[in-house]
Amino acid sequence: MKRKRIASSILSMVMLMTFVLAGCSSKNNDASPSGTGNEPAPAPSEQTAEEKHDPVTLKFISWKNGTYDELYELFHKRYPWITIEQVPVNNSQPIMEIIASLEAAGTPADVTEIDSDLITYEQNNLIEDLTPYIEKSDILKNAKFPDGFFETMTFNNKKLAVPMVDVPMWVLVNKDLLAKHGVDMPANDWTYDDFRSVAKQVSDPGAGEYGITTQPEIQMRLLSSKAIADGHAANHQYMNEDLTQSLLSTPDIMNDVKWFQELVTKDGSMQSYAAAEAGGNVTKDFINGKTAFAIGGDWVLPTLKEKATFDWDVLPFPKGKVSQPGYSIYGPLGLLSGSKHKEEAFLWLSFQFTPEAQKWKIDQGANASVVDPELTSYYDQAPIWQGKNIEAVKIAQKNARIQSGLTVPGWNDYNYNNILNDIIFGDRDINDIIPETEAWNKKTIEIRATLKQ
Repeated sequence: MKRKRIASSILSMVMLMTFVLAGCSSKNNDASPSGTGNEPAPAPSEQTAEEKHDPVTLKFISWKNGTYDELYELFHKRYPWITIEQVPVNNSQPIMEIIASLEAAGTPADVTEIDSDLITYEQNNLIEDLTPYIEKSDILKNAKFPDGFFETMTFNNKKLAVPMVDVPMWVLVNKDLLAKHGVDMPANDWTYDDFRSVAKQVSDPGAGEYGITTQPEIQMRLLSSKAIADGHAANHQYMNEDLTQSLLSTPDIMNDVKWFQELVTKDGSMQSYAAAEAGGNVTKDFINGKTAFAIGGDWVLPTLKEKATFDWDVLPFPKGKVSQPGYSIYGPLGLLSGSKHKEEAFLWLSFQFTPEAQKWKIDQGANASVVDPELTSYYDQAPIWQGKNIEAVKIAQKNARIQSGLTVPGWNDYNYNNILNDIIFGDRDINDIIPETEAWNKKTIEIRATLKQ
């Protein structure tokens, strides 16, 4: 989901647009109660359908091409005068470029999903500080959120975004392959040692069957979680408590890397990239039925339900020595500074945390973003989970730890993912971690010092 650093030419284009934004704000009634353009926009409160309103169409820049139409209708039902018009995103055009082009055309967007770190958007004055809006929102004031909910999207004491969706992850399990080797489905409180042991038991190279799918998510999600579970890191991606430094090169985490490397080099329960390619890449995709475990999120559920020819289920991420953390991704949703309909745009943001929106997202396989017994109970009713390990889904939601990076300076230069793929699935020297991590730790501090407050 991450993109490479936005090209400098695009950022230059966006910087030019700040002048456009400044001009728009002085003409926009949302910008200032006195109309001077110098005061912050008043924070809206949720409006009711009984009040009379002029029709408003919100331009929403999003990847949700066709998949969120039902949610748009639920929103329109609550706020009949507001219609969502999706501005589609493709892989060839960065979102910041779309924002700039819409501004230049005089048809600015109102809300956007975020395709890079939030700092870039904040430093270019593209998104609003949501703090005053949140403080006046009955929906958000009355909701209980998981620990760290706002912190992961806060920079310079500004709340820059809210999650469009909480994307959960689980360990996918091929129950047929386990049964073939006489292994029962592990319990929800299984450990990393259990994971390794079962993966080794069900591997049969002669039959082209392996315990673990050869996929980057194994190290990107599971290795990162094991470091937290064993007390070696405070956050995902091996980050320290305040997200200022990487701990990837510390001895404990280096040993965690070796642990996963041995799944290939010692246990033989997971193939290297080269071995997987030599075998036709069958073990790179869980849907092929040749591997027992994989990492998956809500995006894999439709394919599994439609095409899997084996009995599959889910487990929470395993327990470590101190905890059993899961892995979750927040898809940031920001209110654009150039919006001409800020009050209505914030209604779309706050709507994400209403019971009807939360239940709809659970139905699609997402986590509940709100801590509420009613929502927890709803997992039992959700059609998508019928016949599956629903308790595992609840545990994954309860234990979810949010992916780091949205407000870490220089995040796009942090090379943890590529280097670990090369070490675990390839033949790169594990000691290359040390200079790379030291260099990035120095760079992130330097970048932080240059950012405007």
